[in-house]
Amino acid sequence: MHFHIPLSPTTFLERSGRAFPNRSAIVYPDGTVTYKELLHRSRCLALLLKRLNVGYGDRVALLTLNNRQAIEAHFSIPAIGAVIVTLNPWLQAQDVLSLLDYCKAKVLIVDACSSEKIQIDDFVALSHLQQVIVIDGIANSIDSRFLDYETEIAGENGDFRLDTTVVNELSPLAINFTSGTTGRPKGVMCNHRGTYLNALGQALMIGLNRASKYLWLLPMFHVNGWGHIWASVAVGATQVLLPNHQIQDGCAGHIQTLSQYQITHLCGAPRLVRELVSASGNKEVFRGLTITTGGAAPAPTLIERLDEMGVNFIHQYGLNETYGPYVVCEEQEEWLALPSLDRAKKRARQGVATIHAGTGLRVVDTLRQDVPWDGRTLGEVIVAGNTVASGYYNNPEATEKAFRDGWFHTGDMAIIHPDGYLEIRDRLKDLIYVETDYGWENISSIEIENVLCRYDQVRDAAVIGISPEELGENRTLLAAFVETEDKALTEEDLRHFCESKLACYKQPQVFFFTDLPKTVTGKVRKDLLIELAHKHCKVLNKPVFTKQLTS
Repeated sequence: MHFHIPLSPTTFLERSGRAFPNRSAIVYPDGTVTYKELLHRSRCLALLLKRLNVGYGDRVALLTLNNRQAIEAHFSIPAIGAVIVTLNPWLQAQDVLSLLDYCKAKVLIVDACSSEKIQIDDFVALSHLQQVIVIDGIANSIDSRFLDYETEIAGENGDFRLDTTVVNELSPLAINFTSGTTGRPKGVMCNHRGTYLNALGQALMIGLNRASKYLWLLPMFHVNGWGHIWASVAVGATQVLLPNHQIQDGCAGHIQTLSQYQITHLCGAPRLVRELVSASGNKEVFRGLTITTGGAAPAPTLIERLDEMGVNFIHQYGLNETYGPYVVCEEQEEWLALPSLDRAKKRARQGVATIHAGTGLRVVDTLRQDVPWDGRTLGEVIVAGNTVASGYYNNPEATEKAFRDGWFHTGDMAIIHPDGYLEIRDRLKDLIYVETDYGWENISSIEIENVLCRYDQVRDAAVIGISPEELGENRTLLAAFVETEDKALTEEDLRHFCESKLACYKQPQVFFFTDLPKTVTGKVRKDLLIELAHKHCKVLNKPVFTKQLTS
């Protein structure tokens, strides 16, 4: 129909490639990619995938750090109706292979850095994985199923439009696996319509335009970079990529980058923002910079510091199931008259629904009645709308449980203040928010406990998270153990075991031994365990190993 064309973010690049052919689309360590070149390279990758027999609905996995090829893939893969599967490059090799097998990826695009930790034979053993495309690494000289990204791209003529294949805007576009799952994986399914609307909503919410210079500090595998890959291209902005070693080395060189490229926008977890504003260098580069954060609420003192530096600070909240940010703390003009700390406390709240979320945000009690706006009554956050996932890939049980009665039940507990602003207070699930060197993760305590209990000298274990206020700047994972009677544990043994079995951000930093408080049904009373930990660790600033934790 002439009045109904399927919405898809692939159209953003087709438009910007023509509207801004000579404008810089990507700036990376070795050069610049114009919008004309980005369009051509993305078309070539789409043709390559078609030549490799990737069809409508097939899964193409990405296992990469932030790079220009990942940006290209976010347009090329959905342009042929295939589904992007973004994988966390910091996962252990066995976890990556498990997710590849679960989603039955037909093609894997992997950078050289991420491919080093996985054996070639492990890739080959996955019968459904027909091709591996390697970025900046040795490819077809290893195995015929391994192709070199740049060589293959150069062999295509680019004669393909990115906006001609998608016939149903509700077709899956991406699968993003939730962090810290146990049992069957939960792959969040996002569609073309939702990603299109989320991208435009994000461009509006954080103020992206053609003059913007967006610095990638947020990992692109995190909910497709919150949709900011598509949002930046939609408005003709420039995306700036850092060398991988600079990202891993911390914020030391970021101040210079802000000045060198005249960065206008960046996003990151509160930890990254804290480190950035504390880094040495000319702080004048922060004046007028827009910084967006999410995950855990930023401390009011951090917000005050950002205000002093002239930063346009934006606080958002969301989940994989909401395509990223779904709630934003819209600042009111009258807040400007408040004392700085009071104003910062208001801005530390999660806020109200974003533009693209519309009115699909509620906080409800156990009877699914909206809680009063009293700033005290707890309820569960539930959401519904165009940018809410359709369900979990190949997991009908989890889908039915979480997406019911026309709403997605987040598992997050919140209150609503008298001004209508939402504030997250707790979680229903046993998930722990952990800040990492690259961003943040919500991890499952149960998953870590199951791994720890596989150690011969551990009889029982419980894992909790201790807040930064109690233990310094960083969230600390605390593992409480009950050891076997005939064997003794050492800190070195435990740390080596955790390093061999768990991703770095899932490894406990603090170890305690105690009788675990339990209910009559055998469930660990983690609330009591947290109280004990706070009592004994109020001045703890570094990982410790202690043989006893008692009341």
